[in-house]
Amino acid sequence: MIDRAAPATPRSTTVGEAIARILAAVRPLPLEEVRLEEAAGRVLAAPVVAAEDLWPFPRAAMDGVAVRAGDVAQARASVPATLRVVGSVYSGQVWPGPLRPGEALRIATGAPVPEGADAVIPQELLEWTADQVLVRQPVPCGRHVFPAGEDARAGETVLDAGHLLRGGDLSLLAALGCSRVTVFRQPAVAVLATGDELVPPSAGLRPGQVRESNSYGLAAEIAAVGGLPRRIQAARDDGSDLEARIRDGLGADALVITGGVSVGERDLVRAALERAGAIFGFVGVSMKPGAPVAFATAGRTLVFALPGTPGAARIAFEMLVRPALSTLAGRRQTRRPVVQAVLDSPLQVVPGRHRFLWARVTLDSSGIHVIPLQGQGTATLRSASQANALMELLPEEGPLVPGDEVRVHLLDDLSSTEPAPIMRRSRAAVCVVGARDSGKTTLIERLIPALRSRGLSVAAVKHHVHLDEPERAGTDTARFASAGATQTVLAGPGGIIRRGAQAVDPPLIEVLAAAGPADLVLVEGYSQSHLPKILVRRAGVAADRPDPAGPIVAIVTDHDGGRGDLPVFGWDQIDRLAVLIAGLT
Repeated sequence: MIDRAAPATPRSTTVGEAIARILAAVRPLPLEEVRLEEAAGRVLAAPVVAAEDLWPFPRAAMDGVAVRAGDVAQARASVPATLRVVGSVYSGQVWPGPLRPGEALRIATGAPVPEGADAVIPQELLEWTADQVLVRQPVPCGRHVFPAGEDARAGETVLDAGHLLRGGDLSLLAALGCSRVTVFRQPAVAVLATGDELVPPSAGLRPGQVRESNSYGLAAEIAAVGGLPRRIQAARDDGSDLEARIRDGLGADALVITGGVSVGERDLVRAALERAGAIFGFVGVSMKPGAPVAFATAGRTLVFALPGTPGAARIAFEMLVRPALSTLAGRRQTRRPVVQAVLDSPLQVVPGRHRFLWARVTLDSSGIHVIPLQGQGTATLRSASQANALMELLPEEGPLVPGDEVRVHLLDDLSSTEPAPIMRRSRAAVCVVGARDSGKTTLIERLIPALRSRGLSVAAVKHHVHLDEPERAGTDTARFASAGATQTVLAGPGGIIRRGAQAVDPPLIEVLAAAGPADLVLVEGYSQSHLPKILVRRAGVAADRPDPAGPIVAIVTDHDGGRGDLPVFGWDQIDRLAVLIAGLT
């Protein structure tokens, strides 16, 4: 929706001013209610409040027996507690009465824990005699029980307005009984390429012709920010044909045009837009590439006229169009993540222009590094295809040398799509993953000295939903430090806590950079990243999270829980495991 109060603007501008003027003219689109199965990728327009506890009853975390912890408090190997088994309960069933003193109830993972019971003893720790069970060790209250309301309490806000809905969110909403959600309407965006030289991708080329590619790439980027792209057939360099196709596109929330916006004899877009009623906010931006770019409004429609050369069109879209479409869609994060990176190669540039260069970002022990790609011409396509970042150089920046810091816009989620750069140069990173209470922290604590004895410096990362001071005695990170970690990093939804530094909402690439110089980083958590992983399994501990993403390089277990295609290590074989891990560095 257009903000009618947007101020008048001059007809040329800088990059920063252009972005500000565009965003001053746009507001999120109206709201709509959609079915839950249609909500993926949409943006919540109102907070979601839990109407009930999730889950509404305490559940067994594994197969075994439900007991009263007080009944086995004095159990010993030589003097076991004997309980009478009164029945069994499975998922979807409810035991009809309370569990009385001296009783035990067979229970399956996920089944409701009966009234009176306050712990579950895993089946592997039990001895059975007829209708009785022998318990040879005490169990604390709450052991192996998922409490009622573990995920959410009735009345609690579980998702805020502005949240981008993903698969995990939809599972949460479904479990809470939400079948419909209120979201921002998706922006409809028309895409129009112009030029007599353009032919479809399927066409054979005659002299002077090129296959039209801009609309395909831009449509994909529009969809990625939550828009609904509609490609209009390319317009000829003819005023009437161009105006007709522009008027067709003005029925959308936004119209993106490529080509015909400069000052050549056959650059007809500006005139056609003015005849169609467009009012220009600016014409021309001091940037390279992408200078011949314009922004206008026509009624309720935002209009962006971009250069026709593919590289320039894509960069202009990234810097100017993406923030506007993200705002229309109701997204809180309207721009790409921006980081400071160390330049790894010399770069000859002349001061005076605000420049953008396609680049590749990687990571080593000293931080984030960037290398500009070859082939930065405005008409080239390979660089835009290969880039995972966009390097930004301000007008005052001149020739640069390796080691200089530059500003970089991240185009990809490097924590999930770029495993190879994390392993480059002299440092590796390995995740230790597994169910809660499987022994991940203990394994890292024992691996650190084993790896140090082989001449490796080791840093450690702990991922947890609750951040705490990493130096506090008894915490996992304090245990890592005591074991000899060169640096400990605690990361979670709220950011990073590192000894002496703090950051906010980091991707995994920044978490690893915070670990500082080290030959190896051991990471507890991040099971869905593409880092190599060691899977920890322990008897009686059931999986409480999704299966980890690959690659898995080894399994550590105290029982026969391996896979035939992977090396398996016992808890008495830490030195052998350290040899395998050292081979990854």
